[in-house]
Amino acid sequence: MSTVIKLSTLLLSVAVNLTALAQQSIDVDAQDIEYGQFADQYDMLLAGEQSIAIVIQESNTAITRGVAVLLSEAGRNPFSQHGLKLLTKTLNDVGWVTMVMPAPLVGFWPEASLEQEAQADQAEQQQTTAQQEQTSLTESEQTDSSEAAIPKLPNQGNSHIDSEAFAKHEQQLILQMRAIEPKAAQYPGFFLVIAQGSSAAWLTKIYAQNKLGNPDGLVVVSPYWPDRHYNQQFPQWLAATQMPVLDVYSPWDPAWSTQTVEARRIAAHKALKMIYRQRELTGQKPDQQQYLWLAKEIYGWLTHMGW
Repeated sequence: MSTVIKLSTLLLSVAVNLTALAQQSIDVDAQDIEYGQFADQYDMLLAGEQSIAIVIQESNTAITRGVAVLLSEAGRNPFSQHGLKLLTKTLNDVGWVTMVMPAPLVGFWPEASLEQEAQADQAEQQQTTAQQEQTSLTESEQTDSSEAAIPKLPNQGNSHIDSEAFAKHEQQLILQMRAIEPKAAQYPGFFLVIAQGSSAAWLTKIYAQNKLGNPDGLVVVSPYWPDRHYNQQFPQWLAATQMPVLDVYSPWDPAWSTQTVEARRIAAHKALKMIYRQRELTGQKPDQQQYLWLAKEIYGWLTHMGW
């Protein structure tokens, strides 16, 4: 019994620590932008009650094709050596104004959830060992003890996103996109959204349900949710979107993303989605060269559409 209580305390401690770390990361992202950029290279937007820093880079051509908003994975710094910021130079060189915006960390942080999942798996293994050592209990007593004292682990139901946290994160993302749309409207041309990971999954759902006005094009990079219930619905939401979609994946994606690659393609074809392209980025793990390849895939797709 004492072992079970200790494991329960461990899981609670992990959840509390990851929540505190997520809040700390919000401040770190803002400081990274403010300290790493000149004052005229970023702008502050008010999204609900939160101030969001975005980095704007003008196009390097005489004619501007439009604005590309780049939204990173929640919990991932877009200005790191593996961040979406690596796409901006190539996009600027072919006529796009780029606006890089960090994803909200309100309610849910996917990378923290994945880390908590790993901690929970380890705790579950320890719990199983402890249960096997309690051989003195009868079979009925073991069942009663398990139901009364053993907490339900996060991964036992294949669900790692609380519904309230899911809705809270989605609402904050909607507020951020609404805040950046007037800024993008100041430039002529197309409105392109490039999103990564869970941010790509959330925006796809939001656009499919008409909770935001559609952009002219959407690029989803390794889209996923670390939750089976939501992840299984993603291909249908992708197929229901009305804008052209470029769907990019790689062998280095989280398993949650690679599990839906084929389902995404099939759902889009069944829905007779007019402009849908799926591309795989092969080779080494994501680095500067991989992002250069990604930028070329995006440029080739846009050129194919006549943009």
